[in-house]
Amino acid sequence: MKGIKKDFTLFAILLIPIGVAVNVVAGELVELLKIPLFLNQIGTMIVAMVAGPWVGAITGGVSKLIFGIFNPTQLAFMPVAMASGIVVGLLAKKGMTTKVWKVAITGFIVAIVAILIATPTTVIVFGGASGTGSDALTAIVLASGKEIWTAVVTQKIFVESIDKILSIFVAYMIVRKMSDQYLSKQNYGHLYIKNKTIAS
Repeated sequence: MKGIKKDFTLFAILLIPIGVAVNVVAGELVELLKIPLFLNQIGTMIVAMVAGPWVGAITGGVSKLIFGIFNPTQLAFMPVAMASGIVVGLLAKKGMTTKVWKVAITGFIVAIVAILIATPTTVIVFGGASGTGSDALTAIVLASGKEIWTAVVTQKIFVESIDKILSIFVAYMIVRKMSDQYLSKQNYGHLYIKNKTIAS
């Protein structure tokens, strides 16, 4: 608990609304363009990478509360958003978001976690359709004669894998563009500082 409190510095807390704004803007843009992805956790991943897993989890949870104002079904997926923040943050602390190949592995692991949590939520709570663009893929698999669980798992594997790996790469590129001075003020920003004299 002491470690969790330590992560919530002033600079980390100030980053939360920025991460939420990134999530909401990206998520609403994808929804507007009817793209069968989510891309609504990019901000969560950015925060988790530089401020830590628990600050990332709060960013994901608050984002889902905002999404829930416009679409209440989003509230059911709050555990997915918070888990993504925790997983990315924990892996980032282990150096798994500092090189491209490590970022790809991190994205894959986040996708697996999302599939494990989102699949039962989609089937049990919503009967297989949660009102997103990816429901079309579920419908296609169902039309081929597969059962609902198989259809949703297939959709999640396809959509979540692309979505989470793409999201973590966008987050990685944004973090890499942050200044060394700013990164030095975040809990785990030293992992991405290019001028190591600043990190030390």
